[in-house]
Amino acid sequence: SNAIRDISSIELIKEMRFGWNLGNTLDAECTSWMDYEKNPIGSETCWGNVKTNEDIFKTLMDNQFNVFRIPTTWTGHIGEAPEYKINEQWMKRVHEIVDYPYKNGAFVILNIHHETWNHAFAETVDEAKVELAQVWKQIAEEFKGYGERLIFEGQNEPRKNGTPVEWNGGDKEGWDVVNAMNAVFLETVRSSGGNNAKRHLMIPPYAAACNENSFKNFDFPEDDDKVIASVHAYSPYNFALNNGEGAVDKFDASGKNELDWNINLMKKRFVDQGIPMILGEYGAMNRDNEEERAAWAEYYMEKITALGVPQVWWDNGVFEGEGERFGLIDRKNLKIVYPSIVAALQKGRGLEVNVLHAIETEPEE
Repeated sequence: SNAIRDISSIELIKEMRFGWNLGNTLDAECTSWMDYEKNPIGSETCWGNVKTNEDIFKTLMDNQFNVFRIPTTWTGHIGEAPEYKINEQWMKRVHEIVDYPYKNGAFVILNIHHETWNHAFAETVDEAKVELAQVWKQIAEEFKGYGERLIFEGQNEPRKNGTPVEWNGGDKEGWDVVNAMNAVFLETVRSSGGNNAKRHLMIPPYAAACNENSFKNFDFPEDDDKVIASVHAYSPYNFALNNGEGAVDKFDASGKNELDWNINLMKKRFVDQGIPMILGEYGAMNRDNEEERAAWAEYYMEKITALGVPQVWWDNGVFEGEGERFGLIDRKNLKIVYPSIVAALQKGRGLEVNVLHAIETEPEE
């Protein structure tokens, strides 16, 4: 087993440059049509991405990425109550993928992602706490020998799904459930042995939302210096994320204002309070506007770098079509599809600009 350094999360995040999410991969959820028992690891590719390999991470590390978030959906791979035993083949595959970047010296964030059982409702919280504890007990056991570069993230965007408060910062019921679940996660991992007493743990506010209400009603432990707040901010919304009415392809003055407002919210709630934070997801989708996205990326990166916050690009492997087009690397051919965006990240982060493995032409669908 590796040693684990006894350092605070504030110190740890200083070693991070910028990151990348292995999106739409281990977090793919195809239980409605796929027989998970027949093929316990088939879901990795069921949303259309290639089988993950080490070279994807090496290609990104060559471009100065050193944080990799591995969004993972355990639903469909978990047995019945009360054990909630995780399928062994699935755990092995998750472990292999964690090792690809970890063995190459990068930071890795492992989470639970599109779960259906941890929604933030009072009526289901008691059962959800038991399942959360059982799932994290098993993950914590699997990786207890790992050093400080492996981070566990307790939940992804826990919220009151399908309600009017799903995305607007929540309400008391939602905040209370998220806080209670975060506490169960922290307690479970901390007491799980090995290096986990000193492991760095990420917890989200309600929906991981960059929002005054979600921030104000977020319980953050004051007695543990190895906990990191996890926030997602696809900002400005109409430029970065909106795929419908009101979407824009220019990063203009009003967009800058909105982004500044969000960054200032994070600054006041976390940075100014001495609370370590990671921007676990951000990105701006392709609208055939690479130049605008590069300008946005450099601006965002400069501002967030000044706050000392690492950030992790959401890459779902999608480049064209009607969906959310957040692809950055062509995983099949190991090419950077938007080199000017990667250059902007490097520049905004204050690193030497040097994009390797850039694509010659646009990827074919």
